[in-house]
Formats: sequence, structure tokens, C-alpha cells
Amino acid sequence: MAKPLVVAKPVTVTASKFALVSVFSGTLFFLLLCSLHLLEPEFDPTWRFVSEYALGGFGWMMHLAFGLLAAVQICVGVAIYPQIRTITGYIGLVILGISAIGVLIAAVFVTDPISVSPDNATFNGKMHSIGAMLDYTPVAALLLSISLTRSSAWRPIRIQLFASAGLALVAMVVFILQIPQDGRFGPEVLAGLFGRILIIADLVWLLIVGIHAVKLRKKNS
Repeated sequence: MAKPLVVAKPVTVTASKFALVSVFSGTLFFLLLCSLHLLEPEFDPTWRFVSEYALGGFGWMMHLAFGLLAAVQICVGVAIYPQIRTITGYIGLVILGISAIGVLIAAVFVTDPISVSPDNATFNGKMHSIGAMLDYTPVAALLLSISLTRSSAWRPIRIQLFASAGLALVAMVVFILQIPQDGRFGPEVLAGLFGRILIIADLVWLLIVGIHAVKLRKKNS
């Protein structure tokens, strides 16, 4: 027997403001990332990681972009916290918070070039890798989607939530499978491509949540 839908708490003014910041930050992150593809074409997007843009002449933009992505994750978590009423949802919020910490670490520490082997990695490179490994946004997205869609207020966008979360999960699995066991990358390894698909899928889910939270506030005001 299906569980009955619950009535969501009204979106507060504070939550709405965080949702707006998440949408603004997410949009700016996307624009910066697109710009870096044009400004630093030496990094082949099919196999070079987006983190490597920090090594180029416009590296500050990649640092800023990572900071903005972390802001999106944090703001979305704050905005939907009052809407979460299940253990699944709270676990999702914790994972989203850990992911934001990981992205912040990646923002602070510059990655090593992809040609550097794990044995020769610098301190900054190792810290950046640790930050990247903490990012499990797709898992958080799935758990939070399950929790949010128990509410009647979030049911209208359940297809968008699960589709974007599902795409992010698939992209994450494929991305992980692309990582060579010996740590040696080349044009035949499409880790860069699937890494970009993963980031965009994560961002789409975050923006869907942020935009809907803003709409719910306008609807209740």
C-alpha cells in the first residue's frame, strides 16, 4: 500500500532567500565553466578534468566556480531542510553537506596536471583529490528526491527530480569506471567528458530544487 502524501511546511522567507542564492550561484557557476572552455582551449574537455582549468591563465575563475558550486549545495540544503521529514532525507542532507565540504576543499587546493602520477602528487594535488572524492551529490540527490516527493508540494516535479538524479548517478558510475587503475590518463580515457556530464547533471538537480523552492514561497505568499 502506497504511503499517503504529507503536507509540506510553508517555505519561509529565509529559505526562499537561500533558494534564490542557489539559483544565482548555480547560473554563475555554469557561465564561468562555459567561459573557461573558451578561454583555456588547451585543456581537451574529453579527457582533461575541469579542475585543470585552475592551472591555466584564468585559474582564479575555476577557484571561484568551485566556490559557487559549494554555495549552491549549501544553500539548497538550507532551503529544503524544513521540507525534510524522513530519515532518508536527513541522510541525504548530511551527504550533501559533506559534498559541499569536498567541493570547498577542491576550490582551495589546486589539482596537479593529469600527467602527474599518484606517486608524484603534490600536497595540494592530494588534498584536491580528497575533496573530489567527498563529493557524492548524486547519492544525496536521489535520497532527497525520495524524501521531498512524499510531499504534495513537490510531487509535481518528481519526474524532473528523479530524472536528473538518475542521470547524475549513471554519470558518476561511468566516470568512476573511466578512471584507470594505474592512474595514467590519455585521449582514449573519456573521464573529462563524463566528469562534465556528472557536474551538469548535479547542477540541473540543484537548480530544479532551488527554483521550485522559490516558486513555493511565491505561491504561499
